[in-house]
Amino acid sequence: MKRINSLHFLAGIVRRTAVCLLLALTAQGTYANDGVYFTKGNQLVPLVETDISVRKEILTIRLMDDGFAHVDVYYEFWNPGQQNKRVLMGFEADPSYNDDWKFHPSGVHPHIKDFTVEMNGAMLSYANAACRAGTGRLEPIDTTKQYEVWGVQLFKKGFTPEESENAKGTDFAYVYYFNADFKPGLNRVHHTYIYRTSFSVGCPYVVDYKLTPATRWANGQIDDFTLVIRADNTAKHFSIPTEVFPSGFTPVSDGTAYKMRKSKLWDTPCYEFALRNGAITLHLTNFKPTKELSITGAGWDKCYEHHLFHVAAAYDRSRSVILFENIWAEELDPKDKAFCQRVLRNLPYAHRGHVFRDARLRRFFESQWWYMPDPNYKDDISDFTPVDHYYIQLGQGK
Repeated sequence: MKRINSLHFLAGIVRRTAVCLLLALTAQGTYANDGVYFTKGNQLVPLVETDISVRKEILTIRLMDDGFAHVDVYYEFWNPGQQNKRVLMGFEADPSYNDDWKFHPSGVHPHIKDFTVEMNGAMLSYANAACRAGTGRLEPIDTTKQYEVWGVQLFKKGFTPEESENAKGTDFAYVYYFNADFKPGLNRVHHTYIYRTSFSVGCPYVVDYKLTPATRWANGQIDDFTLVIRADNTAKHFSIPTEVFPSGFTPVSDGTAYKMRKSKLWDTPCYEFALRNGAITLHLTNFKPTKELSITGAGWDKCYEHHLFHVAAAYDRSRSVILFENIWAEELDPKDKAFCQRVLRNLPYAHRGHVFRDARLRRFFESQWWYMPDPNYKDDISDFTPVDHYYIQLGQGK
């Protein structure tokens, strides 16, 4: 595709101050006092569109155990005109934070893969560019000037965070852009990508998706919106801020193990979910988003519910939360340490619904809100992840 000098669409990603609350030591201890944020994604939308409207969006997010999230978005657009209309559309992703600190002039994000766009049954080609963020234009950056990623300045030949910690520049983003030809009437667009989820010491994963650009279409809303969150062959415990869906919703599960309650993520009201081997569906009509979606894995904030067993409250199969492992051994009375080790090595089984015969273990796991017993679970370890095996070894004193 030839490079296009201006964008009819370029939706900016705005860094949320709430992110700062999650930043602490990383799970591997590599970056002091910080987490690792790989990217955030958004919808395929124009800057301003006065004719074409969004009739339907089905957003499916699959939470995996390999540190990635699979995003699948199906749209139905309506073009009321009698002629075809070409719209330059795009997808903007934040550069990584606390990762490799590298600039990629190709515009291809280092942590996004398998990016596809299909329109009315035909695959579309796309191009990439590294651009100034939030300008509403396709404005490739001038690498002879100074640019900024997460508050750290970027130079033509690279940079070190220490050298430019206090420098100021211009935010940039990696952009995927393409021409979309809307025929009169109904148009269908299918968009997919896979990206590495962010994490920090207090949180095993964060999945962000920008909803508000949908209001830039002609109808200023999504007439029919569906969010599907899947945890196929795994279990996930996560929260979504209630401000994202202030009118409330009634989620529907597909009959798998599932719980929901109103809770708080730090001090922010949220909907809290526990989901195992299945999906939940949230459906809204005439949806006018004012906040962005953030799916945050249960972590640091949950440690206060079970102070002596931080790891259990924050357990996830995809990433280890090391900080808590360093705390529990110091806080426990020696007579309780043996039981705590039993808890650690049984976490992978509890996560899958093992029904415990031991009365003390049974009482403990039943006190964990996320625990959902499954009498049919046969202690099959074939799907155990490296994190599962790690906790078993940790519980054995290795």
